[in-house]
Amino acid sequence: MEHDIVVHVWSDIACPWCWIGKHRLEKGIEESGQKVAVEYHAYQLQPDAAAAVPFATSLSMKDFSADEVTEVLTSTTELAADEGLAINWKNVTEVNTFLAHQLVYAAKARGETLEEAALLGARAVERLYFAHFTECRNLTDTDTLIEIAAELGLDPDDVSDELESGEHSDSVRADIASARSLGIEGVPFYVVGGKFGISGAQPADVYADAIKRAVAEMQVSHAQEVPLEQG
Repeated sequence: MEHDIVVHVWSDIACPWCWIGKHRLEKGIEESGQKVAVEYHAYQLQPDAAAAVPFATSLSMKDFSADEVTEVLTSTTELAADEGLAINWKNVTEVNTFLAHQLVYAAKARGETLEEAALLGARAVERLYFAHFTECRNLTDTDTLIEIAAELGLDPDDVSDELESGEHSDSVRADIASARSLGIEGVPFYVVGGKFGISGAQPADVYADAIKRAVAEMQVSHAQEVPLEQG
């Protein structure tokens, strides 16, 4: 499928708002009526995350009060449920997502076109969100990621080699560096058609409007570039 526009998304697998935002974006794309390729880029909210620390405990360690922790967990659970997503906060822990982001790139590498790579990447991102927030699997464990790769239809031996060698690590680092250069300090963050930046998990219509505006501006720009035929 040829796309009308590309939406670049910086997100972290350990970010519940990124998962919620992903589903709202998909609704916005459908609402826009445009053909959109969505390219996911890596970002790490907690690159130094301590292993096996429950998410609620990690918030307390960041000076969140007990009431604030409850509010965060309750609100994200409800917002996720509105999108048909289940978050099992009782068993969700902090996680360093650097290796998980490499699995996304391993999936994208199987695509022969931008559209194929984008679809494979989005599928991997979705599976990893579900594994982290609903199944509460350990995404720092290579064997777990290889199992998820197999569930995605990827060759587990090939993916094992790629994760072991760090074949996609530079791609992840490049994403994080590009986020820094763009001034991105939190995720999710969206760049729509190279025209508009959107921060946070917004309602679907916000994405739809930005997509339609970006496509319209692109069409005007292309029309202005077409030389008039000489009669």
